[in-house]
Amino acid sequence: MKYVIIGNSAAAVGCITGLRKKDSSGEIVSITYEKSGCYSKPMIADILIGYPDEKVIYRKKEFFEKNGVSLIEGLKAISIDAGKKFVELENGEKINYDKLLISTGAVPFVPPIKGSEKEGVFTFTELSKAKALKNYIINEKPQRAIVIGSGFIGLEVAYYLRKLNIDVTIVELLERPLGKALDERGSRIVQKIFEERGIRLSFGNTVEEILGNGKVESVKLKSGEITEAQLVVVAIGVRPNIELAEKAKIKVNRGIDTDIFMRTSAPDIYAAGDCIENVDLTDGVKRNLPLFPLAFEQGFVAGINMAGGKLKYIGGIPLNSLKFLDYPVLNAGIVEPPDNTFEVKVNDQFEKKGFYRKAIFKENRLVGFVAIGKIERVGILTGIIRQRMDVSSFKDRLTSVDFGIADLPEIWRRERILNDKTAYKDWGQG
Repeated sequence: MKYVIIGNSAAAVGCITGLRKKDSSGEIVSITYEKSGCYSKPMIADILIGYPDEKVIYRKKEFFEKNGVSLIEGLKAISIDAGKKFVELENGEKINYDKLLISTGAVPFVPPIKGSEKEGVFTFTELSKAKALKNYIINEKPQRAIVIGSGFIGLEVAYYLRKLNIDVTIVELLERPLGKALDERGSRIVQKIFEERGIRLSFGNTVEEILGNGKVESVKLKSGEITEAQLVVVAIGVRPNIELAEKAKIKVNRGIDTDIFMRTSAPDIYAAGDCIENVDLTDGVKRNLPLFPLAFEQGFVAGINMAGGKLKYIGGIPLNSLKFLDYPVLNAGIVEPPDNTFEVKVNDQFEKKGFYRKAIFKENRLVGFVAIGKIERVGILTGIIRQRMDVSSFKDRLTSVDFGIADLPEIWRRERILNDKTAYKDWGQG
């Protein structure tokens, strides 16, 4: 068998791991247009504040050598022929496959802003872009920066730029930070944390034009205000990279459509990672969940099945974090009840004791939570969501900061938490 993987990040690593569980000798080829190696995308912002480049590497070359993977780096896959079963590269080379994984990830969403071609404008979803931004800061020494977007990426970049003593303004079209990820109270706590760091937030606003003579000098906002800046980071969000799948006539919604075995609508073609849609465990609806750990899980399931297995993917949970803050932020699943059939419990002690907890329930099952400050043992809550536990006997404890495994019924502690099979953790990450 010849297995071809388009992409070289978490989903690809998961796929290689799964393939080698079932097939120790089949040929594996991984194709990536990047030249930065296999790195951890959630960690790329750390290099702005001096984190060594090698620390963001997710898998070293030895992993691929050990697993007999042929790496094609620096070349973009431009088309897939699902009938003749080959991938065409930008240099005209055609790579045949028996089974194919599409793990093309996501691409930054960049609105049409006049002047965005100027020097000093960056996106922030790839290691090469992060390095370019770091070098620009070192060489140009910007005093003021505009970050467009207050999602998790935008906030992290803004926070680190401020640590470098750059004046930062976050421009956000919504009326609060993390407006699509957190509840109202959680958003306002995050806003306060950032404002206390000296970061300005401008809500209900956007950048209409980037001004300057070839290089960023200022920006014109929708409000009419012109703000001085020597650096602009566009961090509005990402969208699934579905271009190859669309061209190959594979079924695509907002992301590539996959089934419980990670198969696409095309024979012998699978997909995993930020480019796909799969089941959200909190409500059973298919949607795009661009999360690094889920990409590994999906890739692993795809790899097992590409090599002849029948492993089902149960789905994932929306999960986000800002762990670098003095008051770390974590949220998972549903954070605002969509109707009155949901139950909400809140433990708000942020002003007094530095923590905020909120839990959302549906029919005595935990379907989401928000935790700010004192996040120890919060990981147990994600396991409870994944396993759809009946929490009626300990529901009142779930928003307590000292909630732990000891609060669970013994049968859950023994059979469902300590031996949790839903997170694919038994297969490891190596």
